[in-house]
Amino acid sequence: MCTTDNGGRLPNYEPNTFGGPHDDHKALDVVPVKVNGSEGHHTYKLADLDFDQPRALYNLLSPEERQNLVENIAASIGAAQIRIQHNVVPHLKRIDPDYGSRVEAILKENNPEY
Repeated sequence: MCTTDNGGRLPNYEPNTFGGPHDDHKALDVVPVKVNGSEGHHTYKLADLDFDQPRALYNLLSPEERQNLVENIAASIGAAQIRIQHNVVPHLKRIDPDYGSRVEAILKENNPEY
């Protein structure tokens, strides 16, 4: 049980754009374990493959379900800071260009600062 504020409302994930926690490479200073093959720490970069599963789900939705999804996501993202919205929309466009564009249109409509 935590007896402190445990960071309060600060982000508890990394990377983040709020000055929250960041990588602590001390964990990399471990004694190597004998393995067959190779082991190590690797930086992960998003690839198109990462969007295949959400794209497949989006493509299974009926037009009405897609509209509901677009409206729900836009409402949720619309409550976030503009810079967060700008970070999310490109990911939605990688799932499906129509999906991302529709969400973006609602965000622009609801917030002239977008």
